[in-house]
Amino acid sequence: MTEFIETVLKAKKEIAPSKILLFTESEKLMESLSDHIDDEFMTIFTRRPSLSSFLGKHNVKIRKIKNAPEVGLDVLGQAKDLVLSSAAEGLIDREDRVMLVISSDIQTILSFEMEDIGVMNLKDEVEDRIDLEFLETAFNLGTKIVREGKEGLPAGALLIMGDMNKVLNNTTESVRNPLEGCAEEDLNIKEEENWNTIKEFSMLDGALILDKFGNPVAAGRYVMFEDDFQPTIEEGLGGRHLAASYITHRTDAIAMVVSSEGTIRIYKDSEKIYEVDIV
Repeated sequence: MTEFIETVLKAKKEIAPSKILLFTESEKLMESLSDHIDDEFMTIFTRRPSLSSFLGKHNVKIRKIKNAPEVGLDVLGQAKDLVLSSAAEGLIDREDRVMLVISSDIQTILSFEMEDIGVMNLKDEVEDRIDLEFLETAFNLGTKIVREGKEGLPAGALLIMGDMNKVLNNTTESVRNPLEGCAEEDLNIKEEENWNTIKEFSMLDGALILDKFGNPVAAGRYVMFEDDFQPTIEEGLGGRHLAASYITHRTDAIAMVVSSEGTIRIYKDSEKIYEVDIV
């Protein structure tokens, strides 16, 4: 491990990254790198409990994940999903030069410019439909649903975002709207203190509807289909994905499906434009 740490520090000097992503279970590696973080920002992905007792630096963040690094080259698939989710959450930006450090039964260092990564196109595709900060926080909420579930059990959700009036005209109540009478600003999704409440509404049977600024306006809504709609979803995906494809066909909304298996998919104009497995 000592030799790898020296290699990482040498690489950091040569690459000069603006952001560092570290995927490991090694406390020694976490401690060593955090001690050498100066102008960069580092996010550590680990299953270990909060390590803030020795990682108190303002530019070091901990992201607790549910799965340990996979064995062998399978860890690269996990690392890809960490990069994709970090971009969607806003942890890394288009302008960033990223150094990705992986330490499991294999050890490797990757570097890349985020502007060359396809995920950055996601924000370009939705910025004319919804607020980008809203997208990032919606993705954070989706990640929370995946990792926490409902009462400890896996759970899914459908969030329909933007083009509110048309969305409401193409959906119907499955239960009386629990958000009726609630002031929009009281539950904006951009405020983290609202996430637990919004999370519960999003897991009701049906969809959670939000305006383009992230204000939830209705929960428990069913999408109403026309008989001639030809779905474009992949075989094996269920009703939430069908509803996401249809509602984005009928409206200019963006739909986010959180599956109970741990995958987040985003739809626009009836097509899936983004998919990531939450590690």
